Order: sequence, then structure tokens, then C-alpha cells
Amino acid sequence: MQVVILAAGKGERLEPITHTRPKPFVPLLGSTLIERTINSIKERNIGNEILVVIPSDYPEEYKEFYSRLKDVKLVKQKTDYGTASALLSVRDAIKDEEFLLIYGDILVDENAIEKVSSAAHNAILGVKVNNPRDFGVLNISEDGYLKNILEKPQNPPSNLINGGIYKLSSKIFEYIDKISKSVRGEYELTDAINLFSSENKIEIIKYDGLWMDIGKPWDIIDANKVLLDIEKPRILGEVEDGVKIKGKVIIEEGARVLHGTYIEGPVFIGKNSIIGPNSYLRPYTVLCGNNKIGASVEVKESVIMENTKVPHLSYVGDSVISEGVNFGAGTLVANLRFDEAEVKVFIKGERVSSGRKKLGTFIGAHVRTGINVSILPGVKIGAYAKIYPGAVVNRDVKKGEFYKG
Repeated sequence: MQVVILAAGKGERLEPITHTRPKPFVPLLGSTLIERTINSIKERNIGNEILVVIPSDYPEEYKEFYSRLKDVKLVKQKTDYGTASALLSVRDAIKDEEFLLIYGDILVDENAIEKVSSAAHNAILGVKVNNPRDFGVLNISEDGYLKNILEKPQNPPSNLINGGIYKLSSKIFEYIDKISKSVRGEYELTDAINLFSSENKIEIIKYDGLWMDIGKPWDIIDANKVLLDIEKPRILGEVEDGVKIKGKVIIEEGARVLHGTYIEGPVFIGKNSIIGPNSYLRPYTVLCGNNKIGASVEVKESVIMENTKVPHLSYVGDSVISEGVNFGAGTLVANLRFDEAEVKVFIKGERVSSGRKKLGTFIGAHVRTGINVSILPGVKIGAYAKIYPGAVVNRDVKKGEFYKG
């Protein structure tokens, strides 16, 4: 059986992280979302071939990430018109009567993937959630099969949502041919599924385990927190005398923790990172690899991606910092509003509540800050931006902008 992973979405809601990296490559501890999914498929011997649908046109920086995927077939999406169009791109490559389909932006454990793949025929993952209104809800027929999928209904017929994993007959392509564009101007896979389910039985595989939709920037923090809680501790790097470690800590190969550093787990320190001297890493800090966290730097509940440096006299809290960023001395991230209200963030031009009282910043790749920069809660800074020394960043900064405040 072949496995198809849809990974061609633009990831606009995850900007500025997706300015330089594809959405399915958001970091998860020492790996990425899509690599974790692919490894799960391979470890369980679920498929004989993996097809990954990627955009037909993408930034130059994306190439490095796609090159990481080994022993898979990359297929470019032929038309940029939604999930059904993405699936249609592999039509000629599907050789079997049935195939497994997985959305590339979900975090799910291998048990869920295996359960769907083991179904007798057509199947869909049904995930139990507390907030079904925010998702595509499964409407179940009297005989227990899928009737249709209702997108974000006001009165959900069940608490089971579309988990983004399907086992489908290759006949699905005939139903894609019959659908029209949605109000969003896209060919929606759920429309094809609804048409398919009216003439074919689709079993619902109920599941209440690990499942997350990585749709907004702060979801990256939450996903890493979930994985840190279940990961086993290990110390493979070098820890100097005079380091205090409290709680569960993962220190990967080549990492060095220098004298005077205090670590409160759970914390993940990626390969070849240097921490200290005299750094303070608080719970749910994730350093993805080759990071520098220097003297008198405090980091709390943040994901800091590869090759980023926070060398001295800085505070980073409840934030996501992309790859290749360099903080000037004294750069501070505020993560709590004066009125202690929920922090709001601009997502695709709309100001959205994060649901969090504590939330810092989201910074794109290769950003540079001068000394004594202050960044206010919920602010986004686009890739390649430069922040003038002493500036107070109180609004979103565009990609490549030179911000003076």
C-alpha cells in the first residue's frame, strides 16, 4: 500500500516561521513534524512507498528542508487550488487499489496511523475533542459509517472531528473530478469525501490519543511541550562541574553545558549547542540544535530553532525563534501584558486571541537585533528583519524590514 502525505500548504497562519521553512518542517525536539510522521510509517512498515506532495513554487530556502527527506518520492502540486488538487497531483503515481492519506500538518502518534491503515476498506480517523466547532466534524450515519463532514458547525452532531488520516480507494479521484471550487476558491478534499461517502461506506476509526493540528504559531510551543512530557531523559553531551539540573532533561550529542548554569526540566538541548556559563533554562525550553545560550540569559517555555544565538543578558519567554537568529546583548522579550489580558496576535490580517495570558514573540529566520531591544507580547518579526539598537518593538515587523521604532 502506498502512503500519500499532503505537504503543499502555504502555512500563512504560521508566518513568520514559514517565510523560510515549509509548514510540515516545524521543529519537534530534535526532529520535524513531517520527518516524525515518515519515521513512524517506516518503523511500522505501514507502506511500500511514500509520496509527499510539495508546492510547485516555493522559496529558495525550502530546498534544504525537502532535501532532508530520504527514500520518499516528492511530487509537486500541479495547481495551487486546495487539498483536493494536491491529492490529484499523485493520481498517475497511485498503483494500488487503496492508499493511505495523511495531512502533513498534524502531530499524531504511530498507533493512530496504524489503526487507519489496518482498516478493512475505506476509513477515516475520528478524533475526540472538546471544541469540535473549530474543526471539520464527522456526521455519523445510523449504521455507524461516515455520513459527511461538516466544517466548523455551530451545533456539532458529535465530538469526533476529521483527524486528517484516511484509507481510501483509488476511486476517490473520480469524485474529485466532480466537485467545484468552494467559497474559498479552492477544491476541497472534504467535498470529495462527502460525495464519495454518499455512495461508498467509510469506517470511522475512533481515537483519543495524541493528536494536534499545528495551525498557529503558539501551537509549535504546545506540541513540543506534549512531546517533552512523554520523552525519556538522557544526557549524551558534556555537563561541566557546577551545573545544577532539576527534573527531566535531554541533552543531545555534542552539546556542552558550562559552569554555573541552572536547568529546570523538562528541557531539550539539541546537538552541538553551548549553554552558559551562568545561563538559566526554565521548564519547556527547547533548543533545536547548534544554539548558543550565553551568560546571564534566561529562557522559559520557548522553541529556539537551529543555529540561533542568544549570547548574553537576554530574556526569552513563551516564544518561537526561527533558525539563524542573533540577539544583541540585552534583548528582552515581554510575555505578559500590563492588564494581564490574553495576548492577541495578527494571523492573516486578523487579530486573534491566543488564549494565553503569557505569550512572547514569533521571530522569522536570520533576524538581527541590536543591543537593548525590547519586544512586546504577541509581536511577529519577519525573516531577515533588522531591529535597531534600543528599539521597542510594539508592532509586527515585515520580512526584511529595518525597524528603528
